[in-house]
Amino acid sequence: METLFTKNTDKKLFERDIQDILPERIVYAKKDEANHASGRMKEIYENILYCIENKMIYLDSTINLSKFSLLLCTNTTYLSKVINMFFKCNLKTLLNKHRIEYAKELLKMEQCDLKTLPKRCGFASRSSFYAAFMKYEHIAPTDFRAHHMSIEIRKRIDMEIDNLLTI
Repeated sequence: METLFTKNTDKKLFERDIQDILPERIVYAKKDEANHASGRMKEIYENILYCIENKMIYLDSTINLSKFSLLLCTNTTYLSKVINMFFKCNLKTLLNKHRIEYAKELLKMEQCDLKTLPKRCGFASRSSFYAAFMKYEHIAPTDFRAHHMSIEIRKRIDMEIDNLLTI
C-alpha cells in the first residue's frame, strides 16, 4: 500500500509545523546594534561593568535582578534587556561566569579549601557551585586544582633541569 505523502511533502509539512510551533527568534544583538544602543543603555552597561569588575558584585550570593536594578537606578526589564544585548546572556549566567573565574584563581593560588570555596565565590550552595563549575570548565574543582598543581610542578622541574644544564 502506498502512503498518501511523498518524502518531499512530508518534509514540507514538518517544516511548516515547526514554524508554527517555534516562531522565529528575535535577535536582540546584531553586530552593530551596540552602536545603535541608547545613551542610557550604554550608561547602564558601563555601570554593570563597574559593578562586576571593580566592586565584584558577583561575590554577593543574594544579588538578583531586582536588587541589581535598584542599585543601578533602573527597572528589571530594562536591566535584563541591556544584559542580553551587551553580554548575550542573562544575569545569572553573567554572574556565574565571573564567579567561576574567581574560583579558578583561588584554586590556582590554593587560597581556600573546597568547603568554603562556594560561599567565597558568591554561590548560595555547594551544589550550584559544582554544577556551574562543571558547566563552564567541564571538570570538577578538585580535578582542576590537581591539574593546575601538576602543571606548576612540571614548570618547576623544567626550571631545575634548565638550571642544572646551564651550570
